[in-house]
Amino acid sequence: MSASAQRATSYQPLRILAMLTGLSLVMRFFSFFPSVMDHDESTYLVIADALREGKVYLRDVIDTKPIGIFTLLTIFQTIFGKSILIFRIITAIWIALTAWMLYLAHRELIKDSPGYLSNPAPVASGVIYVFIISIFTFYGVSPNTEHFFNLLTVTALFIILRYQGLPWMLLAGVLLGMGFMIKYVVLFDALALGLFYLWRQVTASKKMMYWFSRCALMAIGFFIPFLCVWMYYRQLGMEETFMFFSFKLSGRYIIDAAWYDYIRYVMDGLLRFLPVTVWFVFCSWHWRTTGISLPLLSWLWGNLVIIIILLPGKLFAHYFIQFMLPLSLLAGSFFDTRRSPGPALAWMRKSVIGYPILAVLIMVNMAFQKSDYFDKVDHAAEAATFLNTRLKTGDILYTANAPQIIYLLTGTHSPTPYVHPSLIWDKDNSAALGISRDEEWNKILAQEPRFILIKDNLRPDNPMLPALDTMYHQIKTFGKELVLFERR
Repeated sequence: MSASAQRATSYQPLRILAMLTGLSLVMRFFSFFPSVMDHDESTYLVIADALREGKVYLRDVIDTKPIGIFTLLTIFQTIFGKSILIFRIITAIWIALTAWMLYLAHRELIKDSPGYLSNPAPVASGVIYVFIISIFTFYGVSPNTEHFFNLLTVTALFIILRYQGLPWMLLAGVLLGMGFMIKYVVLFDALALGLFYLWRQVTASKKMMYWFSRCALMAIGFFIPFLCVWMYYRQLGMEETFMFFSFKLSGRYIIDAAWYDYIRYVMDGLLRFLPVTVWFVFCSWHWRTTGISLPLLSWLWGNLVIIIILLPGKLFAHYFIQFMLPLSLLAGSFFDTRRSPGPALAWMRKSVIGYPILAVLIMVNMAFQKSDYFDKVDHAAEAATFLNTRLKTGDILYTANAPQIIYLLTGTHSPTPYVHPSLIWDKDNSAALGISRDEEWNKILAQEPRFILIKDNLRPDNPMLPALDTMYHQIKTFGKELVLFERR
């Protein structure tokens, strides 16, 4: 290989990273501006702000997620500030990094094939990931835990494919363990990658001591982040609380959905992302073209992820983001130069057709996002702006069932540890956490909040209603739902 060719090869991954970053920023541009897309994101930002100011998670502020997502966002806020727009840009770059690691992992899986450095399939996997995670609000546009642990998962995959040294195996385990501390479902990603790694070592006729030592180090690394968090809560005297949220609470959140709900959920997720799903099925059926490794990993990983997605029975849309990694990994193989898809599908691989279609889809997606996120009146931001003209030092605001992001926008703090309103006001959630709605409301009311902001859809049995009728008066509405009350 000539010196110029070597330089071109060495810079190729950086060019791909730049391209994926640009694509992610463009695809998600109009989603940077609204204050609220999903209440989960608001909860993460508000709790991260509280942790940055010295409050303790699971004591002063409480949610059902592990501490990892809040710690990560606390780091972001410390370095970049509390701007929601900046956080959305960081998320877009994080997604690009995830897609890039997926590209690198795909390259490692096909590196034994001739001309693999110029094979478009790895790039396609990265582009597909960025694209499908940037279309639907609750399937990826709104930042959630899955966005962040996906990068840790796919980086661990790249490490175990690329490196063989013992320290690297430990690092891969630590990354998976860090993902586990963002959301416990990462255990199933770790299981899939561990089984795949073991299969590769055994089929390569590696000695037992070779693969056993590396698998053991991965397992040790996986538990290190959990043990660190356990020790943190132990020295705070909160070991029992930590164990409750880590183990007991998860079991209480499992519900039994009807069998057809599971089928509908999976089919809804798969059909949303046509033709990517078609490419995934095609590459699964014609697995011999590229060898067994890539389809085996994708199917093992994908099936284990689907199991953990379905297990809780709640079937939230953002759970499907976890499946996007194995989906994109194998779907990108459709563009492998070794494949001959036949006349029915071959047109999809022609650049003169594919690139214009891709450009049109990007523009259509941006037009929809502009309409959905940019053009609509941001009533939460309106309410925050109004409150900032009224709030005085020491005033307490309670957003009740209204957008909790208003705490961040007004520089106030939730008068209850349960920042996400559904933890109190949703009966299933309050029962799982052992919360009495009446008692928690009385604790809030005892602090004499000056302002209470509600969405005007309270049930007749809501314990807030008597106090709102007698102790507060309505002073302003924002849009058709948000109603602001001030203490008499």
